[in-house]
Amino acid sequence: MADAAKTAAAEAAAKTKENTIKATGSAPVADASGAPANAGKSIIDAKYRDGRYKEGDWLAKFIAEQATKTREVEKKVPTGEDGGFKVEKSNVADGINVDALFKLAKANGLDVAKFESQRNSHGFPGRFRMTVRNMLQAAAKRRHGVQNVGGTWVPAPADWLTEKGAPAKPTHEQNGTKIPVAKPAAEPAADAKTDAKAPAKAPAKAPAPAPKK
Repeated sequence: MADAAKTAAAEAAAKTKENTIKATGSAPVADASGAPANAGKSIIDAKYRDGRYKEGDWLAKFIAEQATKTREVEKKVPTGEDGGFKVEKSNVADGINVDALFKLAKANGLDVAKFESQRNSHGFPGRFRMTVRNMLQAAAKRRHGVQNVGGTWVPAPADWLTEKGAPAKPTHEQNGTKIPVAKPAAEPAADAKTDAKAPAKAPAKAPAPAPKK
């Protein structure tokens, strides 16, 4: 009974980890044989899974929090009393929530209307998540943050902005509109500069009257 409970717990933990990987797009984990558990099944291009595309950064975690489906699971936990056990319920990640991704993109003013017709295509959730992530990253760098699904502003961490090469100050408002930049005052024309520096001329004197003869 105890061995069966341990096996069930291990299987539940493995499934939870696998679902989390599916939801966040992280690299596959190794199975008992040492081979990647979902090798060859990822729809994410290898160049984005070798370290250059950081799925564990602030933005990836933010997207996972906003757009991950969950499902309730039951797990048998040994009580330690005569081989007994109790059942615990918990929610585990269960893939990408496409509807939430669309809401997240629209909350940030991103144009994703053209992807609506592709919802049912094979591998769409993963591809769409990558697309939204890239669009959000560009927006977050310009605005120094993003809106969540509910429209609440979430500022980006300073170290993330530095790592991504964001400008020192936001160039766009939180709603995406560009912040106007004040133009420098125009310098006076060259001839005006010259006239300003030249000494003032003394007023002309009236000619002296001619001597009387």
